[in-house]
Amino acid sequence: MSMIKDSTNFVSYIETRIQSNNTLYSRFHIGNFSSGQALTIANTLRRILLSQIPSFIISKVEIEGVRHEFDSILDIKENILDVILNLKNLHVYSNKTDIINIQNQESIASINFLGPGTITAKDIQFPNGLVPVYLNSPIATCSDNGHFSARLFIKYIDPLIQMNQFESLQRNQLLVTTSSQPIVQVNYTIKKTNLAGSEYISLEIWSNGSVDPKLALQYTLEMCTRNFFNFTTLARKLTTPII
Repeated sequence: MSMIKDSTNFVSYIETRIQSNNTLYSRFHIGNFSSGQALTIANTLRRILLSQIPSFIISKVEIEGVRHEFDSILDIKENILDVILNLKNLHVYSNKTDIINIQNQESIASINFLGPGTITAKDIQFPNGLVPVYLNSPIATCSDNGHFSARLFIKYIDPLIQMNQFESLQRNQLLVTTSSQPIVQVNYTIKKTNLAGSEYISLEIWSNGSVDPKLALQYTLEMCTRNFFNFTTLARKLTTPII
């Protein structure tokens, strides 16, 4: 457990673990709040965590010899729809602390697999700075002397900017439509502190692994602070009182 605090406030990192369904779980304590304030803050944090956290996703794929999602490959056991479904479940994250360059452009990963065997995430050649969350995530099963070649198009999605944007497809490209919501579940409970009239939030966050819950919480707290500060700056410029 780690804690960051000042004289009155704290954020405690209580625990983290990988669960059986491959989700990444973390629990935090955030306080202190006056009675009644914690519920308002917790609701705001939960809504932002579930809908506004940026992440990298596989947006489309180009498979050699495939023209549409109902096509098939002779040496691949799965049909193309199953391959696309497997790619939807393949999560990607950045192992760089400075990811501005790969945020601002579409990245391309490639697969060039010779059978026999099961094609997994570890068989993908990712661009520098991007890695799969789980190396054993399955993609397809290749028969003897079979060959599977594909290009995966990866983009950084900020829900606040790209919520209503449509994916443009070139010839022979297939839409993957991976979920851009890396936080899959958020729970909270409001608990009393030892101080009279004071309470704190016990916050639980589950992610698909493409975003560390600790970073997601940091992003959310910074977003809330920035937004409220911007309104405060505007309010100072008012020439008439707010009624």
